[in-house]
Amino acid sequence: MKNILSFINLENLKNNIKNISVRFPVSVLLVIIVTTLFILTVHIDFLELTKTNIYRVIFSLIVTFFFSVSVYISTESLNLENLKKNAFQIIPILFWIFFYISFKTTIDDFENTVFFILSLSWILSYLFFAPYIKKIIDKNIEQNTYYTYFYKISVVFLTAIILWFVLFVLWFIAINTVFTLFDITWIYNEKLIWDWASIALAFITPLFALTQIPNKENYNENKFSENAFFSFLTKYIAIPFIYVYFIILYAYSIKVLSHFSDWPKWEVSWMVIGFSSFGYLIYIFSYIFESTNKFISTFRKGFPYVVVPQLFMLFYAIYLRINQYDITVNRYFVVIFWLWLAVLSVYFIFSKRKNLSTIPSVLTIFIIIISIWPWSVYNLPESRQYNRLVVNLESAWILKDWKIIPLQNYSDINADLSKNIYSWVEYVCQFNNCEKIKALFPDQYNSLVDEERKNFEKRKVDDLKYFENDPVNIKLVEERVFTWPSRWQIPSYINDKIKVRYYFDDAKNQESINLFVNKDIFPINIEWYSKMYSLNSNIGNTESNYWNVDLLLNKIDIIWNNRVVVDTIDIKDITTQIVNKYKDSSINNPDLKSEDLTFIVWNYKIIFTNLSIKNPDYTWELKYNNNYANWYILIK
Repeated sequence: MKNILSFINLENLKNNIKNISVRFPVSVLLVIIVTTLFILTVHIDFLELTKTNIYRVIFSLIVTFFFSVSVYISTESLNLENLKKNAFQIIPILFWIFFYISFKTTIDDFENTVFFILSLSWILSYLFFAPYIKKIIDKNIEQNTYYTYFYKISVVFLTAIILWFVLFVLWFIAINTVFTLFDITWIYNEKLIWDWASIALAFITPLFALTQIPNKENYNENKFSENAFFSFLTKYIAIPFIYVYFIILYAYSIKVLSHFSDWPKWEVSWMVIGFSSFGYLIYIFSYIFESTNKFISTFRKGFPYVVVPQLFMLFYAIYLRINQYDITVNRYFVVIFWLWLAVLSVYFIFSKRKNLSTIPSVLTIFIIIISIWPWSVYNLPESRQYNRLVVNLESAWILKDWKIIPLQNYSDINADLSKNIYSWVEYVCQFNNCEKIKALFPDQYNSLVDEERKNFEKRKVDDLKYFENDPVNIKLVEERVFTWPSRWQIPSYINDKIKVRYYFDDAKNQESINLFVNKDIFPINIEWYSKMYSLNSNIGNTESNYWNVDLLLNKIDIIWNNRVVVDTIDIKDITTQIVNKYKDSSINNPDLKSEDLTFIVWNYKIIFTNLSIKNPDYTWELKYNNNYANWYILIK
């Protein structure tokens, strides 16, 4: 807090800004550019493409800022002159160009998200050992020196986050208080809040953080000032919880070993990774207390050994999943984290040095490796899943000589194979704007584009007619541009065209039996019947009387004059027939005709067109009442 207050002091503020401008000129420039771009996007309504490109610049500059700071710190540790130190900034600038080009035009694209997280992760990890690269290579790094730097950088991140949060919240409260108390109505109220959020997050916070980063005089400093709050968190919160976490994991291990057929749940993979990663983070922070606290000393000696058995369970869990469904991005990350934790555990068990810098440095190397084509975390899973999709399409005779031949009916394919094809089409379409799926299913994709274009043109013509006396809206309609099908529309459309669907593994896994007639039920034969009503599962109004339908109670009440029940149709036999006939085949969504869902009860003929009733084999409590029906009822 003292550092924060000194930063706010006007004289210190001037000195601090001057110092960081000399020490990190490129980093400061990046801060100014990002802040400016954020504010521009708040106040200017750019075209969608322009806005997207601005966000691409912002995200790439954010990553480059951290890389720039890390490179500055590394060059400072080599005692380079300012001119040479700044010359090395060509590396982060080239990285920015590469990052911007690699960042897709669709910001929310799956690859973009992974690429951004990976890049930011290895750069932040690099920042935690940036001054000591040469010493790590020469195996000449002192534990106390490295610990002091690691701790100070961690404090910088923590205080910067607290500073931004406090600044934003206080400003938000102040703005809303003024506008509320003085009854001020201003269209820029929200923009004013976003302006301050941008300034606090993109300008004040990073500049403050730069003033707190240790300088080259401190890189070899072996002085640690114990912080009471930090010591309390480490000794009495973090380490006890690590003990609790691993007791839970080992208790689970004993449980699954006693019921081996259930072993292990997929969720345990990320639990082991999370607890172990957090444990190694605390392993670093607790170093300074090892000699003075027996509890911590025991933790540090035993922790690498404790992780090893859990890694065997993690390995088996991920092996089962990959063997069954091959590699996905999620499983790729699990494998990499498993390797990282395995390397750390082996190192800290057998190494005499036990350098703390090994933890972030090995993580950085691993992340850089999985970011490189062709074995990158998004290219390798995509290619493997695509190849598996091709094999399954060939097995289903949907793909022959690289020509797609759609199935005639959903029932023409094995349920599991249909599920796999459905899932893999969706998964592969998450990558590279669905390009591989477009190329594999060209006719289906072109058909979707044609339909979307026709619908677009029709809506445009309809809207022009609707707004014929409204020149403002007419202009807006005329300026509309056709948007290509999204990567969410494409797999759904293609799967429907080739007649594959997502199947459940077991009827017990689905809450309801869902059935519908695939073809038009008209014309309906009304011979021997005098009246016909169209109903749904709520209320079907019929002049002065109406039908009260209750699928849960298996009945239809005919109510006269809104109060007298003149007749009740018992439909329990109908629902029983449906359950017995379709509870298994409904998983496959069978192709149904009107006669398949037609039933006669006394003087009534009931024809269902859409039906959902509770699956009696579903053993869990229903989250929602999903029972409904659309039907016609004929009366003699």
